[in-house]
Amino acid sequence: MLVSELREILKNYKEEDLRLLVVEMYKVIPKRLKEDKEIDTLIKDGKELLHEKKTGKSPKKQVDVGSLRAEIEEFLVHVKKGYYFAPNQVVPKKERPKWRFKVKSYIKSLQEVPAQGADGKIAAELLGKLYATVSYACYYYIFNTDSPFRSIGMEQTELLEIALKKSFEHELSREAIREGIKLSMTEGVDRETGADELLGVLVRALKTPDSKEIAIEEADRLKQQMEEVGKAAAAAKKRSYNYSREEYRRDENINHLVKLVLMLHVAQCDYDQGISYFKKNYREKNKEVALYVLLWYLYCWDLTDCWIREYEIAVKRKIEPRESLKKAYRYIKEHGEMPEYL
Repeated sequence: MLVSELREILKNYKEEDLRLLVVEMYKVIPKRLKEDKEIDTLIKDGKELLHEKKTGKSPKKQVDVGSLRAEIEEFLVHVKKGYYFAPNQVVPKKERPKWRFKVKSYIKSLQEVPAQGADGKIAAELLGKLYATVSYACYYYIFNTDSPFRSIGMEQTELLEIALKKSFEHELSREAIREGIKLSMTEGVDRETGADELLGVLVRALKTPDSKEIAIEEADRLKQQMEEVGKAAAAAKKRSYNYSREEYRRDENINHLVKLVLMLHVAQCDYDQGISYFKKNYREKNKEVALYVLLWYLYCWDLTDCWIREYEIAVKRKIEPRESLKKAYRYIKEHGEMPEYL
């Protein structure tokens, strides 16, 4: 039945009969569909929806940031304690799957808070915490899903962009940029997202050359701090050939920071400086693998001259490139442009 046909039929019903009809229709809607389409919310907020349909405008409601903050922080505490995944007496079983509706509602409300002032700072911090929590859920079961971003109907890059935008609109300070870097490296990456995509969101969120320069300085400072922690940990523990998860995670973060600095330099067309920083600081024992990573980025950015130069420098240093790189090199020398695939 078409919507236009439905409208014509409904004209023949009395108001009391329509109420009964809505109740009967509600009864036959499957529970899963009610949750996915947020039918309960639609009914509860029906007056607002009708107002929006009639006027084309949504009625503005001022967000009570204090109450919202208390509610979100309580929610996050419950999530951290496992109340939305494991059996407990705090969060009822039937309420646990509704976490995604809570998160979606929180994000929507926080976006409506003006970025300026104390409330804007609180909104930015809470958006960051929600992003970190949903990201963490990509690696660890804290909700009843292994695809938390799909559950809330958002891509990971989208929520990170929202959080960074609110933070930087409130204040594009050194502290905010430093926290933005940390947020973009939060543990947990969605299966449909690459870690480099998250770094790219941060680079794009930094709109001015000055903010990018500050980000380069802060990323390098964070890298040095991680290196110092690693040295102290290595000196403190007994001789061991085991590569701990903590060490792996630290080296991974250091490399993320190195790639971020490379991206920021390239974004400002400081290609040589970025490449130099990468070659000096990227952690990889196999020199050919490090070369491949660098050439992959130069390929993605279509920096043909830089690609050829770095390839030839590596060969002169007795690094044996893999066959795919040799093939790409021959293609570039012959055609003067990057191949379709690397």
